[in-house]
Amino acid sequence: MNLFIVLIGIAFIQVWGAANPTHKDGWFYSWSSNVVGSTKIPAELKVLVAVGLPLVLLALLQTLLAELSLWLLLPLGIAVLLYSFGRGEFGDIVSEYTKACYVEDWSSALDRAQRLNVQTDDLNEGDWSELHEHVLREAGYRGFERMFAVLFWFFVLGPVGALLYRLTFLYSHEAQPEDDLARRLRWILEWPAVRLLGLSFALTGNFVGCFQRWRECLFCVKRSTVAVLSPLILGALMVDDDMDQTCEVTRKELNLLNGLYTRTLWFWLATASVLIILV
Repeated sequence: MNLFIVLIGIAFIQVWGAANPTHKDGWFYSWSSNVVGSTKIPAELKVLVAVGLPLVLLALLQTLLAELSLWLLLPLGIAVLLYSFGRGEFGDIVSEYTKACYVEDWSSALDRAQRLNVQTDDLNEGDWSELHEHVLREAGYRGFERMFAVLFWFFVLGPVGALLYRLTFLYSHEAQPEDDLARRLRWILEWPAVRLLGLSFALTGNFVGCFQRWRECLFCVKRSTVAVLSPLILGALMVDDDMDQTCEVTRKELNLLNGLYTRTLWFWLATASVLIILV
């Protein structure tokens, strides 16, 4: 049933795009704010309470619905998966950025980069090379967290897994600088997902260039998700790390990145189908 839920969820995303009506996070921010402001909950446990209680309620709801009819789990699973997918615009912003890059419109390109959550405060005006590198890294990560990290945990733990990742992601982005546990928990959830994605890149992109970098980071426990993902993307796209980030090169990379993620998504779905048949 999980594969069926994923296929329906992706179909809805193709229709809705960024206008996903399930992306209403006010309830979670309100709840997590109450948890953070509580003096009765130890600081190191607040992220576990804020994220854990909704997961417990979801698990209980799944158990109740399963007792009535397994088919009731279908709409619940679809709703949870749709909620767990990444927020906001992505593809259109990347496309607009590449167009601004092509005509060397710095202000427009900077605006699109900021909408991708790229940190641009330390950039010098006209420093295209640095901006391209930041945008490519952020675009790669956004593609990962929006879709593949969610699907990984959905296939592993079902709707509870998908919601676990999304709530952890939301909480970690709103956490105070001193709250390292939330960011650490997100890193732990992303650790296996990004390595499976990297291995998939080797099969859907350039195998030699990607697989070599994948082996280097396979057991690394110090690098951030972005630090692991970026070299894998460059290897899969056959891009040399030392290549000058000219405007044309970056446009090509971003266009190829979209194709790489699309091929990899179909690869995951095909692999999941085969595994279900075999099991």
